[in-house]
Amino acid sequence: MSVPAAFAKSEYALLHGEDGEGRLRAIEAWKAVHVDPEWADFSLSVCAEGCPWPEVQNALSECAPLGATRVVIVPQAENLLERPKELPASIKALLANPISDTRLLLVSRSALSAGPGRILGSKPFSDWNTQGRVLKVGALDERDAVAYVEREASALGLRLDSGVSARIASRMGGHPGILRRTLEVLDLLADDRRVGAAMVDQATFRLGEQSAFAWSQACQKGQLAKALEALRVALEDEPSGAPLMLLGQARREVDRLCRMVEARAQGLNGGELLAALGLSPKQSFLLDGYARAMDRLKSEGVHRLLRQVNQTDLDLKGMALSGGRTPLLLLTTSLCRAFGG
Repeated sequence: MSVPAAFAKSEYALLHGEDGEGRLRAIEAWKAVHVDPEWADFSLSVCAEGCPWPEVQNALSECAPLGATRVVIVPQAENLLERPKELPASIKALLANPISDTRLLLVSRSALSAGPGRILGSKPFSDWNTQGRVLKVGALDERDAVAYVEREASALGLRLDSGVSARIASRMGGHPGILRRTLEVLDLLADDRRVGAAMVDQATFRLGEQSAFAWSQACQKGQLAKALEALRVALEDEPSGAPLMLLGQARREVDRLCRMVEARAQGLNGGELLAALGLSPKQSFLLDGYARAMDRLKSEGVHRLLRQVNQTDLDLKGMALSGGRTPLLLLTTSLCRAFGG
């Protein structure tokens, strides 16, 4: 993943999204521009998880060594970005007019929204977004995933046959880390640097077609028994890689539900609604399923489902006491109920 120069050079910036590997790369790229390695021990401050705004403000106000720049990183800033209306006036003024010779990077592990009343739709962050000071490294929608596969394949020197990039994105979901690892496997298989559909089928057959895709389809149809069977097969076939890929599939579906909540609030329909959900005109048949789930869950239910996806993400990465199987079982049940009643 290449980090945009506009973001890396931004003195005050915001990084968000579920791709942990992408976040680490973006943080390192930003630090490489703003942190002097010789003075890092004295000028760089990393705030505690869940810290309040006053702690961030105090860190920025601390004196740096003569000639050095005060750099502050907030690694888990979700709590600071939940309610834009509650942003203190002093913080709004600070973010709009930074203290001289200071740098600030806010990091959110979850994707943020630019909808009405959301953090990226409110000043000053809406201005940051248009200025290229906000970078998202979360799950990609289908169109962005295809473009991402093509860029990464080009960087690896792979030549993809027609339709192969869309085939990979459809099977493996929109998680950038999973797409990168898939291409790395294909890189090892492609002696002549050419990747065709048969090679993709060979590399992703059990995990992509029989397990992850079958699991996602069963969840969308509310077929709990089939979804649980697909989950079992996926975990048995690829216990290390399957959980994250399944989670990527789930996040894509729930993200579309969240977009539908925002689109309905804005009164969008037809082509505008398709675009808001990241769907092409050929995928318009999917709208009915999302609409039924939206009517059943309401806005509060969709947000609860999103929180469950985020909690499952934490569980799978070992940041909670429970293991990976139980959270995925619970998520499977919730998805089947959401889409199938």
